[in-house]
Amino acid sequence: MRAARAARIVVAASLGVAALVGCADSGSSSGSVIEPTAAPSSAKPTPPAPAPEASQQDKAGAAAFTEYWFALLSYGVQTGEVDKLRAASDAKCTECAEAIGVIQENYNDGGSLQGGVYTVREANTIEDFAGQVMTVAVSFDRSPRDGTSPLGQPRGRLDGKSFADCDVRVLWTSAGWKVRGVDSVEQLI
Repeated sequence: MRAARAARIVVAASLGVAALVGCADSGSSSGSVIEPTAAPSSAKPTPPAPAPEASQQDKAGAAAFTEYWFALLSYGVQTGEVDKLRAASDAKCTECAEAIGVIQENYNDGGSLQGGVYTVREANTIEDFAGQVMTVAVSFDRSPRDGTSPLGQPRGRLDGKSFADCDVRVLWTSAGWKVRGVDSVEQLI
C-alpha cells in the first residue's frame, strides 16, 4: 500500500512539473510576457553608519569620524533630517549650527534641497592634542545644490566645488568624537 501511495505522489509531482514546463514555453506567442520594471529612483536615502574606526580615540578614528560627519551632512541635505548630524556636532560648533540651520530653513516649511552631496577625497589627522582634540585636514567635493520652496519655486543655489579644503576640529567626549569646528575658506553649506 505504501509503494502504491509513493508511486501516486511521484506521478502527481511529475505531472505538475510537466505542466509548469509547458507554461514556461518562451516560443509561444499567445501569451503576454511581463518584463520586470526598475524600482522607482525616488527611494529615500538611508542614514549613514560610521566606520568601526570612528569609535577609536586615535588619529585614524578622528579621520574616520570626520568622514562620517560629512556623510551625515550629505544625508541631512538630501532628507532634511538633522538629528544624527546634531548628535555628531558639539554644541559650541558654530559652523555645525549654521549647516543645520540652512537645512532646517529649507525643509521646515515644506521646501527641499536638491544636490549638495559631499564626497570626501581625503581626511588626514594633522594635529593631536593629547588625544582629546584633533585637527583633520579634509579635501572634499560638493555637488551643486538648489533649494526649492513648497510650491516648487527656486530659492537659492550653491555652486558645486571640487577639491575644496577645510580643517575640522574634533573633540573626544564620553560619547565619542564630536565636531568642534570647521575652518574653511570656501562656504561649507
